[in-house]
Amino acid sequence: MLAYFRVNNEQLISSNNMTTVEPAMTEKPNIFSFATTELSQDAFIAWLLAWADLRYESVDAQLHGCAKKLIAAFFAKHGKPVPHFTEVTVTRQSKNIDVLCVLDGTFAIVIEDKTHTEAHSNQLVKYLADIQGRGYQPDNTLAIYFKTGDQTCYKAIYRNGFQPFSRRNFLDVLEAEAGTSNAIFHDYLAWLQHWDTRVEAYRTKPFEKWDGYAWIGFYKALKEQLGEGNWGYVPNQSGGFLGFWCCFQDILHVQLVDNRELRFRIDVPDVTQRAALRREWFNKIVQHSEAFGLKTKKPARFGNGQSMVVAVFNGEDFRQTDQNGHVDLDATVRLINQAKALLTSLAPEPVK
Repeated sequence: MLAYFRVNNEQLISSNNMTTVEPAMTEKPNIFSFATTELSQDAFIAWLLAWADLRYESVDAQLHGCAKKLIAAFFAKHGKPVPHFTEVTVTRQSKNIDVLCVLDGTFAIVIEDKTHTEAHSNQLVKYLADIQGRGYQPDNTLAIYFKTGDQTCYKAIYRNGFQPFSRRNFLDVLEAEAGTSNAIFHDYLAWLQHWDTRVEAYRTKPFEKWDGYAWIGFYKALKEQLGEGNWGYVPNQSGGFLGFWCCFQDILHVQLVDNRELRFRIDVPDVTQRAALRREWFNKIVQHSEAFGLKTKKPARFGNGQSMVVAVFNGEDFRQTDQNGHVDLDATVRLINQAKALLTSLAPEPVK
């Protein structure tokens, strides 16, 4: 679904081979800084799950325990108790299922593994239909959407019977069972921690040092605080941007952009009405914004498409800062809620 991703001139995903760009690990070379494809992650997940077989407990008790804890976390996602098991069979790319983990020949864990890409082409439904066609009972089948990257919305994932298993979920398992001396395990853990640190860097880094990962972390936090909104990459001739959309009222909504702008947009499908509505909503927003504690102005240029920017927040940056110069999430949310209140006041009354 996501084919090309560029934020602040940093390419995060290649349109050709989905290769992620990661900074060098400073402690030592890390194999997972180079093996960044989903297939490499498939291999690690399969490798770790295989350690849950009782045969390997005496080989490395810590890895065995970690693998069992991971399986327990999958069952917890589905609200099911973990069965007693001794035999674990793990296969990769079994009829396109990324990882299939079978416990005692009875319980099937179907894992769709994603990093930066998302589910597509009805693939989740097909995988569940296939596994049930092999004779596994629905009550003994667990569908896991293993997502170490970040995704704005999981509604379709839940609807298709899968439970998301996030990067943080995986880190909770790995960090709790890190007693093993296995180098593969620790390389992967360090790489995943490094990735998570970059996403969480919005909390402590000054704005000028934010990269695309920090913006994603910020947008995720905004969505959680606001209780609404979606984010994503928008390609254009200037290189594209990472945006956030929220506060939808009639044809109006707010857009946040990684160039620090808060924009007020309108959506007008009818081409004959665009010029008049653009002018009308620009005047309304600019005239009424100060009553809601906002200053607004005309955008650098008016567009003439179905979705148009009609006004922007008149400030150097919509992100608010605390006394240390870091982002003040609460103050930023208050600003966005002021914009929402403005749009709510201007939106036409619904027809009864």
